[in-house]
Amino acid sequence: MASFSADLAGPAFGLVLAGLFLGTLVYLARLNERLAALRGAQSELHGLLRACSDAVDGAERSIATLRSSAESMAGDLGRTLEEAEALKREMDVTIAAIRRLSDTVYQPAPPKPPVARLAEEEPATAPDDPRAEPRWKSRDPGPTGERAALRLFRDTIRSL
Repeated sequence: MASFSADLAGPAFGLVLAGLFLGTLVYLARLNERLAALRGAQSELHGLLRACSDAVDGAERSIATLRSSAESMAGDLGRTLEEAEALKREMDVTIAAIRRLSDTVYQPAPPKPPVARLAEEEPATAPDDPRAEPRWKSRDPGPTGERAALRLFRDTIRSL
C-alpha cells in the first residue's frame, strides 16, 4: 500500500506545486502591473517637481525684480518729496514777498470827514440808466489789489 500512496502522492504533489507556481505567476503579473503604474506615477512626479522648481525660480526672480523696483521707487519718491518741500519753501517766500509788496502798494487813505465824502459822491442816477453802477460794486480798490496779485501768482504757479 505504500506504493499506492506514493504513486498517488507524486501526481498530487506535482499538481500542488503546479498550483503554487501558477499562483506565483499570477501574483507576479499583478505586481508587475502595480510596479509599472508606480513607475509612471514616479515619472509624472518628476515632471511636477521640475515644474514646481521652475515656478519657484521664476518667483525668486520676480521677487528680486519687485524688490529692486520698490527700492528705486522709494528713492524717486524721496527725491520728489524733497523737491516738493523745496518748492513749498520757495512758494512761502514768494507769497510773503507778494504780501509785503501789496502792503506797500496799498496803503489805505485816512478816513475823510463826513462832509468831504458827501461832496465827492456822484449825483444819483435813475435806476434804469445803463450808466449807473451796480449797488453791489465796491468803490474801495484795496482788497481787490491784493486778491489780483495773489490770483496772478496762483495762475503763474499753475502754468509751471
